[in-house]
Amino acid sequence: MSDVLLDTNVVLRLADRFAPEHGLIRRAVQLLDAKGDSLVLAPQVLVEFWVVATRPADVNGFGWNPAIVASAVDSMRARFRLLQEGPELFDRWLTLVTRADLRGKRAHDARLAAIAIVHGVPSILTLNTRDFAGIDDVVAVHPANVS
Repeated sequence: MSDVLLDTNVVLRLADRFAPEHGLIRRAVQLLDAKGDSLVLAPQVLVEFWVVATRPADVNGFGWNPAIVASAVDSMRARFRLLQEGPELFDRWLTLVTRADLRGKRAHDARLAAIAIVHGVPSILTLNTRDFAGIDDVVAVHPANVS
């Protein structure tokens, strides 16, 4: 039994019953729950969820109104433990991006890895395992590989 950080792409598909990956994500979460793993969230994931969920559908969002999104966030916080961000997060992030020579949007993924590392979370459930390539301190697990 261990902690598993949920990536934003996983949370988005879990919330969107019409997403093609919804069933895959749901099964992976159920399997992890059944194993006794603790599924956790980072505040960054909830912020990114808010951005996508409130963005209009014609620009790759859900088009949900803020009240619906707030309710979804409350539900996620009730279901999954929210990791706290402390001052050590920035230092760990800076070490990761510098050591792995990360550029551009991969710095966001490194921040998720940093919060996982700070809290001793060994793995991140994500649809984009390559986003965490070069960050050796955590293991990126695709939902299809959860057993």
